[in-house]
Amino acid sequence: MDETTLRTLMGSALAGEPPIGPFPAKALRAAIKARRRRVLSAAGSMAVAAAIAVAIPVVAGPLGAPPAGRQHPASTWPLTGSANVPPPDMSVLRWPTLAKDRPSVVKITGDATTTCDRSVEAAGFVISPQHVLTNAHAVAGMTRLRVYGIHNSLPAKVVLFDSDTDVAILYVPHLNAPPLRFTGPAPRGSDAVVATYVAASYPPEGMFQAFPARVGSQRSIKGPNIYHTGTVTRAIYTVRSLIKPDSVGGPLLAKNGKVYGVIFAVSTNSRDTSFALTASVVGPDVRRGARATTPVSTRGCSPDRPQPSPTP
Repeated sequence: MDETTLRTLMGSALAGEPPIGPFPAKALRAAIKARRRRVLSAAGSMAVAAAIAVAIPVVAGPLGAPPAGRQHPASTWPLTGSANVPPPDMSVLRWPTLAKDRPSVVKITGDATTTCDRSVEAAGFVISPQHVLTNAHAVAGMTRLRVYGIHNSLPAKVVLFDSDTDVAILYVPHLNAPPLRFTGPAPRGSDAVVATYVAASYPPEGMFQAFPARVGSQRSIKGPNIYHTGTVTRAIYTVRSLIKPDSVGGPLLAKNGKVYGVIFAVSTNSRDTSFALTASVVGPDVRRGARATTPVSTRGCSPDRPQPSPTP
């Protein structure tokens, strides 16, 4: 019942307007009273429903999210702005290629107890046999890294660490998952999917989640590296998608199952905008690290992580 109809009925009933049809006086009075009761009951129900809608907030995001100490920062410096494209098309979640790519997206965990007393849960994806790409700021300073696939977890070691591009590549012996291939550039307005692992304390392998996305503009941005020790310029996509800040590190997937880029940040002033490093930006690191097996230093935690207080 809409507001106009309700007002009309209430006005009619409260004014004592008789129902249509010939009725004796006694029946007429009874009918008027019955109509009043029905209309006022409907009004009360609508008021209660409205109060409930206001009082109960919408709860978004996965259950069992970990404390902040197990989440990595969403970006290496504050990024703002909006993608300025139409909302994503929900039908992209039915792409057949998404199910095919699913085994190639993984969860990464690690600790940095000797550098900044922090743990990490991040997303990544397979870029060559037994090699996984993720964000450098997610694994900076980390030790005892593990990669969780669909069926098992495996120890991993960082074999490429690029603090300028914000890319790290992990070598994961015995990881059996098909590599994803890169593609691009992505035209403005392209349908896409952000595939990631949402941080979760349980189950330990995390919760895979796919978010509908639409690619905005491609542009070059200048900003600090993850340690804020120098300035770099990177080509990025703005992406319209409702991902969580702890969901970065996953691939931005095209309809053909290939990778447009790597999600590495979310907007600080637009809740449905994130940012992806383009395939052309991460390409050189992929070529250098796709077959590497020798561990490299992950240095210290980036300034985006809380640092330990000095010991007196």
